[in-house]
Amino acid sequence: MADRVKVGVLGLVHDHVWGMLKQLQQVEGVEVVGAADPHEALLNRFREQTGAEFATDDYEELLDTQPMDAVLVYGTNRGRGDLVEMAAERGLHIMSEKPMASDLAVADRMLVAARKAGVQLMINWPIAWSPVILCALDLVRQGDIGRVWQMKWRGGHCGPKEFGCDPHFYEWLYDPFENGGGALVDYLGYGANLARLFIGRPTAVIAIAGRLVKQYIAVDDNAVVALEYHDANAVIETTWTEPIPYKPPHDVILYGTEAVLIAGRSAVTRYSKAEPDGRVIEPAPLQAPRRNGPEFFIHSVRTGEPIEGPCSPEVSHNAQEVVEAAKLSVLTGQKIALPLVDHLYA
Repeated sequence: MADRVKVGVLGLVHDHVWGMLKQLQQVEGVEVVGAADPHEALLNRFREQTGAEFATDDYEELLDTQPMDAVLVYGTNRGRGDLVEMAAERGLHIMSEKPMASDLAVADRMLVAARKAGVQLMINWPIAWSPVILCALDLVRQGDIGRVWQMKWRGGHCGPKEFGCDPHFYEWLYDPFENGGGALVDYLGYGANLARLFIGRPTAVIAIAGRLVKQYIAVDDNAVVALEYHDANAVIETTWTEPIPYKPPHDVILYGTEAVLIAGRSAVTRYSKAEPDGRVIEPAPLQAPRRNGPEFFIHSVRTGEPIEGPCSPEVSHNAQEVVEAAKLSVLTGQKIALPLVDHLYA
């Protein structure tokens, strides 16, 4: 493949797309050729931000008329299954956004489509480009705190509408079909992905969720989820009702047999018997081509380097399985054993 990479965009209703486009256009040798989305207002915003002239409400028209090497897929959680299949059938590499899908069946379709076509499929998780998270992960893998026996994390904010999301975004986030749920679906994937990195794949999931504050939405606005392992556990809270977003901080807390790590916003703090007041560890700065999702995606397209770690389709699928199990647990009031197989026969 030539060094110059031509990229199209399928779907503009996920607000993260605008930041991704900005980062994408900062990668040398990338040309954004056009976008497809049914909303004219979003197409106008795309034209204004990127300078690209081709914008249509017809996905097939974009795919069949514009020469491309890759696409960004930023439709709804439900709709991106169709978009990924359309792109993969045409041999295009694909970057999409967290969570992987609305449910495990859609995630299955995405994974199978990419494997069948032999194309790269990357699910962008912002945690993958966090120097603090990567620093903590290095310490854990080095055995710095012993064996991790518990992880705690809270994710969320005051809610999509209150947080300032575009109506084209929050309207489908509040739709149980297009999103797959509410705050649980929006943020559990982050926690499940973190737990997968720091501990591994869980053996069971138990969850509670409810609409505790926002009576005007049709989905949950809070959830508490516990992941069970043979010799560890993880506790993940998700919310759309914080009075002040990120207060208290949403730090990742890792309890090891020898020490405790707290991965905060800008540094990691290590607590142990020898250092009960804690020692601050500054993370190393990120290096190209792993400073953000679009940069690494284009690197992968150019070089064929496989997408591994939190943004790989396999790890993202693992996280989706945890989300699916949590939803089943909420509905049944039962602990759900993993792995799940029901979705294979849906």
